[in-house]
Amino acid sequence: MSPSLVRRLAAYCGAAGLITGLLTVTAPAASAAGTTTDLGVTDSYTADLAVGGGRVFVPAGDRIIVAGTDGNLTGGVVTGLPGVQELAVNADGTRLYAALTGSNEVAEIDTTSLAVTRRIDLSAHPCPSTLALLGERLWVGHGCDNGPGGVVGLDLSASAPAPVALGGEHLRPPVLAAAGDTLVVGQTALHHADILVYDLGDGAPALRGTIDGEEWRIDSLRDLTLSSDGGTLFSAADTPGHFTRYDTRTLAATGTYGDGWDGYPSAVALGSDGAYFAAGRQWGSTDLTLYDAATGAELFAADQPDAELLPDGVAFSGTDVFALLRSSTDRLLLWRVTGVALPATKLTVTAPTDAYAGSPITVEGRLTRADGEVLGLKPLTVIQYLPGWTKLPITGVTTRQDGTFTFQDTPVFELPPYIGEVIYWVFWDGDDGHRRSSASVTVTVKREAMLTLTGPQSVVAGTAVELSGVLTAGDRPPSPGSTLTVQRTLYVKGTSGKTVKLPPVRVNADGTYTFTDTPANAGRYSYLASYAGDGGTGPAQATHQIIVK
Repeated sequence: MSPSLVRRLAAYCGAAGLITGLLTVTAPAASAAGTTTDLGVTDSYTADLAVGGGRVFVPAGDRIIVAGTDGNLTGGVVTGLPGVQELAVNADGTRLYAALTGSNEVAEIDTTSLAVTRRIDLSAHPCPSTLALLGERLWVGHGCDNGPGGVVGLDLSASAPAPVALGGEHLRPPVLAAAGDTLVVGQTALHHADILVYDLGDGAPALRGTIDGEEWRIDSLRDLTLSSDGGTLFSAADTPGHFTRYDTRTLAATGTYGDGWDGYPSAVALGSDGAYFAAGRQWGSTDLTLYDAATGAELFAADQPDAELLPDGVAFSGTDVFALLRSSTDRLLLWRVTGVALPATKLTVTAPTDAYAGSPITVEGRLTRADGEVLGLKPLTVIQYLPGWTKLPITGVTTRQDGTFTFQDTPVFELPPYIGEVIYWVFWDGDDGHRRSSASVTVTVKREAMLTLTGPQSVVAGTAVELSGVLTAGDRPPSPGSTLTVQRTLYVKGTSGKTVKLPPVRVNADGTYTFTDTPANAGRYSYLASYAGDGGTGPAQATHQIIVK
C-alpha cells in the first residue's frame, strides 16, 4: 500500500468525527485514542483553550463553552463576555480569567459555579487579548487594530487591581508566558519578532534581556510556553519552520523540534512534569506531534485533515492532550487525544505480501513496551478494510504471554472484481500505565492463475511440433494481451544441455495459446511455459517433455 493511501486511511479514521454533533471516533492510525466533539458554535476568531479544575474551557464569541476532561460537553456555559479572547486558570483550578476585547475588561470566573465574580476595568488599555498568570499576578497583553498595544500587570490579591504598565509599546498584543521567576513577552505580527525576557525574582519585573528575532529568525510568532522553573522557553513561529527551545538565562536557542517544514507552527504546550512537549501545526501533513522535551525525539503524531488546528490551541490534561480545531465550515471542534503522555508501546504486524482469492491469510505480530518488555495477555482490536472502504471487525484476537499473536482470515469480496488490497489494522487500546499503539499491514489478494501445456510425447528430429495449453485467472480468462515466456532445455544421456528461450507466446482472448518448435537433435526436450502474472493475477508455470529420436 502506498504511503499516501496509508495516510488517507489514517486521516479518514481520525477525522470521521468532524461533523456537527457529539461524536466519539477511534483513530487506529495513531498511537493514542481520540475523540472529537463539535462545540455547537460557528466561530472564525477563537484561538485558545484552557484546562483546569477538571474542566476544559473554550472561548467562543461572547461566551465560554465548558467541557469535561473526558471531552464531552457538560452543558455549562459562561455568557455575557463580549469579545472573549485568551483564558488563564489559576494553579488550583478554582478561578478562570478571560480577556474581553469587546468591553475592555478581564473577567474573573468561579470554575465551580461558572459565575463571573468580578470584572477588572482596562479601559485605559483597550483590547485586552493575551494573558499569563503566575500566582496572584496576571499579565495582560492588549492592543487594538488601529493603535499600539502593550503589557500591564494586575495584582489579583487586591480588591480593585490597578493595571501597571510594563515596558514600551507593541504593534499588536504580545504573546505572554510566565513561570518560576520569569515573564516572557513575545512580539507579534513582525518579520523579526523579538522575545523580551523579564526577571520577576525581586517582585518588580526587570528586563533580563532579549532573544533577538533576527538572530534566531523568528517570524510571525504564534505561541509560547515555559518550563515550570521558567528556565526553558518553547516557541511556535512561522519561521524557522520548526519549534524552538531557548534558555531564558543565556537567551540562546538550545534545540529544535520537528526540523524541516511541515506546516506552520502555531501552538505549544508542556506536560505538568515537563517531560513531554506537544506541538500544533497549521496546513501541514500532521496537526499534532508529541516530543520528548529533553531529547526532541518524536513520540506521537496525528492529523485531522478536514480541520485547522488553531493558534494557542493545545493544552495538556494529565496524560491527555486537548487541541482546538476549526472545521471548513467554521465549526469549533474540541479534539481530545488520550494517553499520549504515557510510556509508549510497540505493535508490529506482518502478513504475506500477496494471497490468492478464497485462500486463508495468516497475520502475525507482537505487542511490547517500547523497551521490548512484554505485556502479557492483551485483547487486540482488528479491523479489515476491503477495497471501497468496506470495514469489517475481526474478533477474538489476543496476545500470548510473550506478546505474540496470530490469526487467519479469508477475505470475502462483495463486489467485482473480487480482488484488490486488503488492509488489516491492529491496535491496542492501552491501559493506565501504557500508551495505545497500532500497526497495519496490506495484502494484495489476486486470482490464482492455472496454466496447462500439452503436445506430442515423441517426434522425429527435424519435425515441427505444435504445443498448446490454456491460461486461466481464477474462474475467468486472463487479462487481454497476456503473453507467456517459453524456454526449452535439451537433455542428452541424462546431461542438461543448452537452454534456449523461444519467442514470446500471445494468449488468445479465451485463454488458449499455441506455439510450434522444431527440435533438431535427438534427446529429451523439456518445455517450460511461464506466466508472470499482473496486478490482479498471480504467476503460473507448466511443463511438457518430448522425446526426439
